[in-house]
Amino acid sequence: MKKSKKIFVLVGEESGDIIASDLIHEIKIQNKDKFDLNFYGVTGPRMKSYGVSTIFDFTEINYLGVSEIVLNFFSLKIKLNKLIKKIKFINPDILVTVDAKLFSLSLAQGLKKKNVSNEIKLIHIVLPTIWAHSPSRAYKWKKVFDILVSIIPNEDNYFANYDIKTVYLGNPIFEKFLNRVNTLKYLKPKNLTNCLILPGSRESEIKYNIDVLLKTVLKINYHYKNKIKWLLPTLDRFQKTILHKIKFYNLQHSIDIVNFEKSFQEIAESKVAISCSGTATLQLSLLSIPTIVIYKTSFMNAIFGRLFVNIDNVVLPNFISGKKILPLLFQEKCNTENLFKLFCEFYDNYKVHKNKFQKLSNDLKKEIIRDKNGFNYNLTKTILNILS
Repeated sequence: MKKSKKIFVLVGEESGDIIASDLIHEIKIQNKDKFDLNFYGVTGPRMKSYGVSTIFDFTEINYLGVSEIVLNFFSLKIKLNKLIKKIKFINPDILVTVDAKLFSLSLAQGLKKKNVSNEIKLIHIVLPTIWAHSPSRAYKWKKVFDILVSIIPNEDNYFANYDIKTVYLGNPIFEKFLNRVNTLKYLKPKNLTNCLILPGSRESEIKYNIDVLLKTVLKINYHYKNKIKWLLPTLDRFQKTILHKIKFYNLQHSIDIVNFEKSFQEIAESKVAISCSGTATLQLSLLSIPTIVIYKTSFMNAIFGRLFVNIDNVVLPNFISGKKILPLLFQEKCNTENLFKLFCEFYDNYKVHKNKFQKLSNDLKKEIIRDKNGFNYNLTKTILNILS
């Protein structure tokens, strides 16, 4: 008779849902008929499609920045306490948290405090960015998690400074992304007319970044006599909001809102990109698209950022490569004039910047792909060994 085993997985956003669902899929493949596995969690749509029993949806804890978390503190606290009770009742063998750093840490601390986690192995994927801000936070994670899994190359060096062991098993999102890149058929540079604007993957990011992007597009269109075709990749749920903004600036004939997956080839053929800081900057760099990085946020978040964040390290391709290739315009520096000047520099001197980004792309690929087996295979082996 097969032993029954329970795995609880928590995610806090779209990317976490992708990481977790792919991992669950790999666990089911490698498990075969060894264990009778049951999955529970705080989930997204992909995890639900893999048969994970949902406690609640990740959108209920998906807040960005200090001000949003403070405003929703009491509702998050209620969610946390209910979840601790639920996990105690389920009594899983393994608990995996993916990103959602503040909530994941609070959950692990709460489980330890109530002695719920003594028999549960706690694994966290996507580590706190101590290389960007508040390095002392690392000790808190060491106290409550059994395994800390990094998905950023070279991150382990920073944690080692605090005598904290982490494991880098690959990057699940970018391994899959690079497989897709290898299937592309690129157009010759002379045929490139596409340029990209990416306002962010969260509602709050779009709120603060969309206006400066669209105002800059107006200025660029006038300067280049409307010869540029603009693509704006975004998630389906944000398309209506963004289209409303595009119409407000009368840019509906200049900008096409596209789905990243469905328009991948067209996106990859783009000449220059302006992107909100985040994982998209790494994707664009892997495609060797010259990219300008922007970030605007609320007044309170900006103050917090300046006090506690190492701004130089927040642009992922720059951090991984150890080189400042992608320029960053943060807060008040992220204005139409500065963005216009940078764009013209990239666009008019395309070959120079393309060569820099091609070299960066090659360097990033070597850093990310260190093991042919990949992230999901390696972490699944670890999880099944724990269950055994």
